[in-house]
Amino acid sequence: MSLRGRTGGLRARRRDQSSGVDLTPLIDIVFQLLIFFLLTATFQNNPAFNVKLPKAKNRDVSQEPKAVVVTLSSGGELEVDGNQVDARELELRLCAAAKADATTGVNIKADQATQHQFVVQVMDIAKTCGLERLAILHGK
Repeated sequence: MSLRGRTGGLRARRRDQSSGVDLTPLIDIVFQLLIFFLLTATFQNNPAFNVKLPKAKNRDVSQEPKAVVVTLSSGGELEVDGNQVDARELELRLCAAAKADATTGVNIKADQATQHQFVVQVMDIAKTCGLERLAILHGK
């Protein structure tokens, strides 16, 4: 019987023992970098538009703990909890909030140059949905 036998000799054995590049250390480093950047990143909540709230002498700004915050820009654009919406979407969100909890309030943050009609429109939508607790927030 020959030493080379069925395995094909020394060449076949070398091919079986050779392996590719080990990627485990590379994956470990990339994973650690990912964790580092996720932990050190700063997240900012940028509103869709800037609103200058009117100033008030009274510094007591009462904000309902369970309230939907509706922000109005000077041009009448609406933003609900950080997301820009139209009047129909505002009505859907307020009615959904009223259905979930009837004691939910609506806090209106209107720009100082906002026309009164836009504030009244938001208040009317809230009343239509059955939300009775309305507040108009002011700047500090």
